[in-house]
Amino acid sequence: MNKVFATLAQYNRREQTILLVGALAVVLYILWMAVLSPLQDKRTQQIATNANTSASLERVKLMTAQIKQAQSLERSANNSSGTNISQLIDSTLQSNGLRMSGFQPGTRGEVRVRLDNVNYTAIMQWLYDLEYRHEVTVKDLSMAATSTAGKVTANIRLSKD
Repeated sequence: MNKVFATLAQYNRREQTILLVGALAVVLYILWMAVLSPLQDKRTQQIATNANTSASLERVKLMTAQIKQAQSLERSANNSSGTNISQLIDSTLQSNGLRMSGFQPGTRGEVRVRLDNVNYTAIMQWLYDLEYRHEVTVKDLSMAATSTAGKVTANIRLSKD
């Protein structure tokens, strides 16, 4: 530090002021270029990233609302079209190529269905459709093999949730 003061002492007051102001300008320029300018660029980048992320979040929220609305419409359509469990059972049996041999309505929306001499694979597909597409619960199921291979007799108790 003494060396710097010794070097400055050999100049007159006006030259010392010019050198100090120049040195201060160089230090400020280096500070600006090395620290503040990169920080400003990073801040600008972060603002753009935040704006993009916010826009993506809004799109996701919109899509979520659309999906929820579609699901609620599907549920209401399933519930309104399937309020009568007997019609639902009849239509799903026909679509799976099955015929019931007995139908008995029960309490609390439950029904008993009897199917005689039907294809095992077809009845399993029908039960799957009832449970997963129409929200019908299989409360009780009993099957017995018939004399024909691949055919069964089934007694089923179902309820609409």
